[in-house]
Amino acid sequence: MIEKLGTENFSVSSDEGGLLPLARSKKGLGRDDFLTLLVAQLRHQDPLNPLDSTQFTAQLAAFSSLEQLFNVNENLEELKHSDEKAVRLQTLGILGKEIVARGDVLSLKERAAAKGRFTLDSPADCSIRITDSNGYPIRHIKLGILSPGEHTFQWDGRDDAGIRQSQGLYGYQVTAVDEGGQVLDVEPRIIGRVSGINLEDPSPLLYVDDIPISIGNVLDVMVTEEQTP
Repeated sequence: MIEKLGTENFSVSSDEGGLLPLARSKKGLGRDDFLTLLVAQLRHQDPLNPLDSTQFTAQLAAFSSLEQLFNVNENLEELKHSDEKAVRLQTLGILGKEIVARGDVLSLKERAAAKGRFTLDSPADCSIRITDSNGYPIRHIKLGILSPGEHTFQWDGRDDAGIRQSQGLYGYQVTAVDEGGQVLDVEPRIIGRVSGINLEDPSPLLYVDDIPISIGNVLDVMVTEEQTP
């Protein structure tokens, strides 16, 4: 007979030693465990008091439902993996294209300007603060009053003293103040051409210059004139 059955720790035992023990460290019953229990119940039922046919039919129906649920789960997992592979392959088509993504990082190259983008919902007096890798502000750029919509700015790579900074990654913040003196929420954007793609992780990682960008943060993909056939 079955002596003990728990949800986290379970075992099947018999005075006759005729039942195979189930794994003790499982957190739930699998379909093989369910079938083992069912067979064990049939093998060790009392001949003078056999299992009720209605109860046995219900157990078979439960096993059939369990089998169907496992099959559905396996099919969903296969579909998920197929979708992930499709997304990874489609991501390769972004290579070399210019994108806009969420982010507050600028990539400064030697003898080149860095550019960023942001969107305004209403007119505002805007300014940009550039920070180094330690978060220390090195440049303040006044843009003046801008109209609603998307705006792109460039940083020449110099600090407030006019000294050219070394190439690398820099942070930036946009401050926007409306006519009433209220500071508006502005979400910064990364803009640039995709120079590399990392497909090691399930979610592809894009690189705009040296800036890593998750595929989920990409907002727009643009085709420049030189890419147009």
